[in-house]
Amino acid sequence: HYIILRASKEETMKRAVERSKLDRKTNIELVETMWEQFCNLGIYESNVIDTTTYSIQENVSAVQEKIASRAALLS
Repeated sequence: HYIILRASKEETMKRAVERSKLDRKTNIELVETMWEQFCNLGIYESNVIDTTTYSIQENVSAVQEKIASRAALLS
């Protein structure tokens, strides 16, 4: 299975700047870099679960549904 959990760029940035492991500037730079790499996955875009508004349980349920439906298998 290939499943990507991805929030909107705005939400991802908000979450990143709230982290204390790295400084704010570094977190922003990391999000900018990573977002560009994962914002358009081409043929794998259907494997993305938008987690912007999901709770942890909703994320778990969405992943379980993808797995059960076999919708995210790589061939």
